[in-house]
Amino acid sequence: MPPPRPRLPASVPPATARSLCASSAPAARAHHPLDGMPRRGAVDRLAHLPFALADFVRARAAGPEASAHCRFSYGNSLAACSTSTAPLAFAEQLYCAAWKDGLSRDAYVCSAVVDLLSKQGRLQDALRAFEDGNRGSVVCWNAAISGAVRNGEHALGVKMFRDMVTGSSCEPNSFTYSGALSACAAGAELGIGRAVHGMVLRRDPEYDVFVGTSIINMYMKCGEMGAAMNEFWRMPIRNVVSWTTAIAGFVQEEDAASAMLLLREMVWSGVAINKYTATSILLACAQMCMIREANQVHGMIMKTELYLDHVVKEALISTYASAGAIHLCEKVFQEVGTVSNRSIWSAFISGVSSHNLQRSILLLKRMLCQGLKPNDKCYASLFSFVDSIEIGKQLHSLVIKDGFVQAVLVGSALSTMYSRCNDLKDSYKVFEEMQERDQVSWTSMVAGFATHGHSLEAFQVFRNMIVDGFTPDDVSLRPILSACNKPECLLKGREVHAHALRVFGGTKSINHCLVSMYSKCQDVESARRIFNATQCKDQVMLSSMISGYATNGYSEEAISLFQLMLTTGFQIDRFVCSSIISICADMARPFYGKLLHGYAAKVGILSDLSVSSSLVKLYSKSGILDDSRKVFDEISAPDVVTWTSIIDGYAQHGSSQDALVMFDLMIRCGVKPDPVVLVSVLSACGRNGLVEEGLKHFNSMRTVYGVEPMLHHYCCMVDLLGRSGRLAEAKCFIESMPVKPDLMVWSTLLAACRVHDDAVLGRFVENKIREENYDSGCFATLSNIRANSGDWEGVMEIRKSVKDVKKEPGWSML
Repeated sequence: MPPPRPRLPASVPPATARSLCASSAPAARAHHPLDGMPRRGAVDRLAHLPFALADFVRARAAGPEASAHCRFSYGNSLAACSTSTAPLAFAEQLYCAAWKDGLSRDAYVCSAVVDLLSKQGRLQDALRAFEDGNRGSVVCWNAAISGAVRNGEHALGVKMFRDMVTGSSCEPNSFTYSGALSACAAGAELGIGRAVHGMVLRRDPEYDVFVGTSIINMYMKCGEMGAAMNEFWRMPIRNVVSWTTAIAGFVQEEDAASAMLLLREMVWSGVAINKYTATSILLACAQMCMIREANQVHGMIMKTELYLDHVVKEALISTYASAGAIHLCEKVFQEVGTVSNRSIWSAFISGVSSHNLQRSILLLKRMLCQGLKPNDKCYASLFSFVDSIEIGKQLHSLVIKDGFVQAVLVGSALSTMYSRCNDLKDSYKVFEEMQERDQVSWTSMVAGFATHGHSLEAFQVFRNMIVDGFTPDDVSLRPILSACNKPECLLKGREVHAHALRVFGGTKSINHCLVSMYSKCQDVESARRIFNATQCKDQVMLSSMISGYATNGYSEEAISLFQLMLTTGFQIDRFVCSSIISICADMARPFYGKLLHGYAAKVGILSDLSVSSSLVKLYSKSGILDDSRKVFDEISAPDVVTWTSIIDGYAQHGSSQDALVMFDLMIRCGVKPDPVVLVSVLSACGRNGLVEEGLKHFNSMRTVYGVEPMLHHYCCMVDLLGRSGRLAEAKCFIESMPVKPDLMVWSTLLAACRVHDDAVLGRFVENKIREENYDSGCFATLSNIRANSGDWEGVMEIRKSVKDVKKEPGWSML
């Protein structure tokens, strides 16, 4: 029993022509060339039609005798409709006329209408016309299979080929094999493609170059470059399409060297390149190390007429821009002369935008003044490099005016631009207003929330992405894993990890992200387990594990892994270097830090902010303030962490005035202080006895800097007042605190009482401390205060009570 006929998806009416006639009835009642030769203006109307259509109208109007043998006329006319600007209603009426003449089952007519409807995106109607036609004709099967592939129904194309081979009397020809192989290539169906290849070898061992090229394309699209090249070299005859397909395969695999070697073989064999060959090989040369090869291809193009083709010019401009040769890119653009093609303009602006945004904006203005509108790729490139919200909003208005706001490419770039400019509200608004979203759109929005610390929102968008039918790939999983950056997100991170295992069966491509995620969530054991389970550890994986050890206090493990990384020959990147320097700072090992300082300067990573900031921290903590300041002065744009390191270094080592000077310089540079740097500033004021200066900075925290004081800041103020002997004022300050003072605050006041021998206030503080849990360090202070006031009985009482308290052992960095 033959298999069922291919359909989409429900049952279809038996007479497609009737439905087409019904849909085009209003047009048929109107004045139309098929109604007969019109008396007025006929010549003008026929002049606008293709020759085949005009000839058909004349034959039809001449009467049935003249149009008796018109099956080829119908087919030619329908084929002319598919390649011209004739309205689809005209083609529908042609098919209705053929149906009335009893020619709907004719292979020539059927294949023409199936091809026409599939090219118009009406695959269902095309398949219905195929079922009403001659299913015993290979031409009709070829048109139906090609139509399915053209409309993205790759599985349907493969199924139709199988039905043709097993359930019909038709014998496949070269066009059939080509259509089936194209379906396998588009759907990456390697197994089925190999089966089709075997069928071709069995039925037609001497197949032509057309089928051979399709086989090569199938293997290359499925990633089997070895099988593709075996087939390529086996072919006795290779035309320009075969050579271009093979070159495009190497370009797809990012093997530019092999693509260039194959191009040389092509030229030596006497085959001339076409524009598709030129654009493919130029894509391979779009990198800085291939600029010489790009120049050679450019010279080859100049010797042919391909240089007159706008697509080739656009490819040349894009290649030079991607390779960083903007002067050559501009030279090609200027050689074009008066440019009226918006694709060339857009390619040039896109290339310049990656190197000079301001100049690309000026070029955009010139383009608009010439009456040309950029395409969606141009706008997307501009948005990718805009870092000013004002410029971004102006470009946004242009996008709305030109009608590109709903384009997926532009919408994704626009949303990312707002996110990069720290405007998440407008970023999400643009994302929500997109009528169509692809995988890149969802991933960009997740990354935007994750980058700005909005983990909950990132997870919500990620969840909606899955609900919307998208399966996250490794690119989508990386930003959501980066959102799990604190212990509270550990459970969410494990859920993402489990989802990746369930969907992909493994996490090899994102193992370094998992190591980083677990490290940030303080689950070092899980991070170490994934690290040990990874067989081939690359530099990124080692860097992630070392950073995880460093941030969680596993200093010895980090240094041990760092030494292993050195002995195995890996290059030290900026992430590893900054992590190890930070460990050296925490362990007071400036000698090793200096060695890494020299290495960073040698390999050129000293300009990286994370490395230089770690060096500032190292030298500041070690008391080498001159070297710390020298490294700091070489930083072009220090962030708040770097400013904190240098200010805290001055404050901790007795240079309080320098610390305050640096803080004032930081404010003048436009860097907003955070709570950590304000602790260093208040500590500097306390160590230098600058009470009024400290009070001014403390009172400015809310009003000027927008920072809410925390217990550390209150403790610094108590220390500031206590050091200056203003103990009563310090007591009033504590009582006026909006938050409950903890043991650290009372211990600070107790230490001030000991320094200034204030036994009365010391007893008051002692009672407050007794209300909290005793700290072993407070016993010594209380005992010294009693001893200084001569209260030896109180000293003995404290010493007796200390027996029931666990003492913390002292420790030293030496």
